Amino acid sequence: MKSSRGLPNLCCQRRRGAVLVVVLVLVVMIALAGFGFLAEMTTEYEAAKINGDLLQAQQMMASAETYLLTIAEQQATNPPDHDDPDHSTNLFQAQSLFAGQSLADIPDRSVEPSAAQSVTDDVWRFCVVADLNDSPTNSQPSGDVDVETDNVMSLDAETSPLRFGLQNESSKLNLSAVLRWDAAEPGRGRRSLLQLAGMTDEAADGILDWIDADDEPREFGAETEHYLQLNRPYRPRNGLPETLEELLFVKGVTRDMFFGASDTTLFFGDATHGGWPQLLTLFSAERNSGSTGLPRLNLNSGLATDLPELEQRLQGFVSEELARYIVLARMFGLSYSTELGVTPLQVDINTVSASTVLPITNLSDLVDSSVQLPAAVGGQRVNSPLKTTDLSSVQSFAFLEDRITTESAAVLSGRVNINLATEDVLRALTDDPAVASQIAQQRQTIDATERRSTLWLLTRQIIDLPMYRRIFSDITTRGDVYSGEIIVYRRIGGPFLRRKVTIDAANASAGRVNWLDKTAQGLPVSLNALELK
Repeated sequence: MKSSRGLPNLCCQRRRGAVLVVVLVLVVMIALAGFGFLAEMTTEYEAAKINGDLLQAQQMMASAETYLLTIAEQQATNPPDHDDPDHSTNLFQAQSLFAGQSLADIPDRSVEPSAAQSVTDDVWRFCVVADLNDSPTNSQPSGDVDVETDNVMSLDAETSPLRFGLQNESSKLNLSAVLRWDAAEPGRGRRSLLQLAGMTDEAADGILDWIDADDEPREFGAETEHYLQLNRPYRPRNGLPETLEELLFVKGVTRDMFFGASDTTLFFGDATHGGWPQLLTLFSAERNSGSTGLPRLNLNSGLATDLPELEQRLQGFVSEELARYIVLARMFGLSYSTELGVTPLQVDINTVSASTVLPITNLSDLVDSSVQLPAAVGGQRVNSPLKTTDLSSVQSFAFLEDRITTESAAVLSGRVNINLATEDVLRALTDDPAVASQIAQQRQTIDATERRSTLWLLTRQIIDLPMYRRIFSDITTRGDVYSGEIIVYRRIGGPFLRRKVTIDAANASAGRVNWLDKTAQGLPVSLNALELK
């Protein structure tokens, strides 16, 4: 019979083997837990770092907006002499804000940084682009996007640079002006809107019905009854929209019309169509002030007893003859007759008087006009010293336009800047394609002095005096509301921010009136393109 003395040793060995397995399992579990904790902490660290970067980017965005507010305020209070100064790469391209660092401490902004710079250049920058459009067919381009044609392009291609700076909203057609034109001349509102690329009769009437106060549909438009019958009913605004994108709710308006068709030849032949946000606005306005930044003198302020004081104040701006004529116009009104008469200085102001005064509704009415004195004070016809046949007298009107106004409002809204408006907008303004084409062509040849006044439309014989009078209250060479797209970025990568802002410097102090976060749409150009000179 075999001995069983070896069995306990075998059981002991088995138990010792089981303990080793348990210990091994515990070590593996602890190691896995450690690795899991490490991975979680690494993720938390990366998340905290990304969140910190995002906070820095947001603070940079706030700083960029403050920077733009300051520039807009400076241009409103002290209008620059040269035209369209806001599209300057020195002001709006690759800007950095440094705390406790000198410019020498910041890596060079070369287009192709060295390997060392690409690692160490973590400075946050921002740029402001006037018209960065997202291509509707290329949301994730492999190269840069030509903002004028919305086509994906290579960085090495011969292309126009991005247009850095702010866009003057007065270069666009204000919907409030369109509504005002339509009220004064029924049908003009539709004709004006039809001048815009992609516009149709249905869309034009639909927009006018959306923004007017009544509930009577136009020929191709729609009012409350139509919108309440939709699957998801809503009511029209019956007033100006809060944002331009609200027009997408209007009957007849499509996304391709509003943003620009992906195939521009579908609607517009060979012409490019950057979308209605480049043509329409809700915010264009300017301060009723002159080139010095001081408020203009209002010709229509005061009573009949204040006319001597008005004449005295006018003599500080214009000739004695013109000051006398303006006072006579306030007394007895203006006519467009150019029959030969006497000059203003031949009328003794002390021998004429008026119990009431008449307003001068349009400053351009002073040109080639006359004042008929009543029989009680001689019955003479007084001719204006401002004559289109006399170049020197017409030149004085440009100075008058800068310093004098017939409007009591401190802010003038809806005027079109003839120096900056696109040809589409000029057609809508003048209701004459030939005139719009002439304006767009000839303004390229005028100097900075001419550009300060709208008078070059007359002196260059682009339009006649009746048309000049008709559009005078709707045109300007100024504009104190700006829009642009701020892009915050840094060279080493990380989060970037895109925000389209509209800044109003027409009122007492500059402020942001509208903004749209476009970060989620991605960046249609490379970071390298933002620093191309």
